[in-house]
Amino acid sequence: MPFDNRVKHILLVDDETGFAQLVAQMLRMDGYEVTTAEDGVDALEKMQSFKPDAIISDIMMPRMNGFEFFEKVRSDVLTKDVPFCFITAYQDSDVLARARKIGIFGILRKPIDLDQIERRLRELLR
Repeated sequence: MPFDNRVKHILLVDDETGFAQLVAQMLRMDGYEVTTAEDGVDALEKMQSFKPDAIISDIMMPRMNGFEFFEKVRSDVLTKDVPFCFITAYQDSDVLARARKIGIFGILRKPIDLDQIERRLRELLR
C-alpha cells in the first residue's frame, strides 16, 4: 500500500462551541485539516462537499444526536467506512453499551485529555 502523505481531514461534531474550537485548534496545530459542525444535521450538510478521513462526534446534541448521525454515515455507501469515534460527557453505562453494540469502540470521555484525542485519531487513521 503506498504511503498517503496528504493532510487528513477530520470532521468534529459537537454542540459545545468552545470545546469544539479548542479541539479543532489543537488538531490543526498537529497538521490536520478540521471542519466543525454543531450537530448531526449540520455535519451531514457539510459532508455534501467533502468526505472526512475520520469523524469525532459528541453523542448528546440537538436536532440529530450522535447515534442518529452515526447511522446516517454508515448507511451512505460513500461514507460507510469512515472511521468514527464518539466523544461524550455522558457516563451512562447503557448509552456506552449501546455505542459498543453498534460498533463504536472509540469512546472518549469528557473532560478530555487532548493527547488522548490525538492517540485515538492515529489509531483510527491507520
